[in-house]
Amino acid sequence: MAVTAVGLISCRKDEAAKKNIAGIWEGSWGFGTDVPSFYEKWDLDSNGELKAFFPSGEVYATGTWELDGDDFEAVYSPTWQSYTYRFTGKYDEDDDEITGDWLDMVTAIDGGTFEMSKQ
Repeated sequence: MAVTAVGLISCRKDEAAKKNIAGIWEGSWGFGTDVPSFYEKWDLDSNGELKAFFPSGEVYATGTWELDGDDFEAVYSPTWQSYTYRFTGKYDEDDDEITGDWLDMVTAIDGGTFEMSKQ
């Protein structure tokens, strides 16, 4: 019975964190070890869907995201390309930030770091 209760509490905590992380995020990404300097904006829906935007506000990519504890992962593809990008990092609940690495999953050549803040 105690194991079941712990599992339910853990699941509720993850769902609460997922609801808290949903929303608009802005930040930047960079190639390799460069300081992130290219604009990035996401809309993370509470159902796990993601939209990425150009600085002009137009949607350029769609995908999914998930949060497991403080481990964040997003995968999306631009609507006009065959590329798929994967962002993995850590969610800092205290600062409402996500930082980590990104990778072009098709070629595995391009990659770097990113940093995002909740708006």
